[in-house]
Amino acid sequence: MLIKRWITALVLIFFLFLIVLKGSPLLFTLVMAAAASLCLLEYFSIVSVSDPIPLKIKLSAQVTSLALMAGAHYGHPELLLVLLACNTLLFSVLVFADFSGDKCSIDASARQVQALVYIPLVLALLVLMRNSQNGALFVLWLWIIIGVSDTGAFYVGRNFGRHFLAPRISPKKTVEGALGGLGAAVGGGVMFSVLFLPDISFLTAAVFALIAAAAGQTGDLFESAVKRSCQIKDSGKILPGHGGLLDRLDGLLFAVPLAYGFKVFIL
Repeated sequence: MLIKRWITALVLIFFLFLIVLKGSPLLFTLVMAAAASLCLLEYFSIVSVSDPIPLKIKLSAQVTSLALMAGAHYGHPELLLVLLACNTLLFSVLVFADFSGDKCSIDASARQVQALVYIPLVLALLVLMRNSQNGALFVLWLWIIIGVSDTGAFYVGRNFGRHFLAPRISPKKTVEGALGGLGAAVGGGVMFSVLFLPDISFLTAAVFALIAAAAGQTGDLFESAVKRSCQIKDSGKILPGHGGLLDRLDGLLFAVPLAYGFKVFIL
């Protein structure tokens, strides 16, 4: 299992580095659009286990997801909010055209909005970030922080974990693992910034790495809580040793909004 996990991770790292550093902005946007589409499919498959979501709502989410990616690609962050508002109007018409009087339609609508904010909106922010000044390096910095945090938490928790972090959500996660992941993220994040982003101070890099890693761990717990509430182990099987793509991106999805705000409003 660990061998599969490492092989998959190394292959992903190679292609991600290649796409971020050498790929065109259009290629990066297309990859993020494909990732958003697949993650939406996985998310809907999880939350539809006990209460199916109508196909028309899923399709409207996919269409809105593509529109969000296009808006980000052409550098219009304000358009993202407009698209989300238009999506709300659209699925309101779709849902209530055949409203049956129960709460299922409202619940399905709420899950669709959550899916859009949780996945494609966040990945659209990643596209905006990548297309900004020093964006490629900043995206890699964030990915390294989240990746190092995951790896540190896994191995520290496995070897030294004694106190459970959130047993009702994820029985295997420990406080020691979480702290180990945060420490590894700060170390890796500071090292990367010193080498490739020297204009960022040591303290700023350390604080950012710590906050981003904490957000990443929270995102991991959030997805675990969603899966556990629906009695699902993995979001999919596309990545050997990791499960679904959403299982691999769950931490990143929570860290991206903080990273985008940090880059735009603080740096």
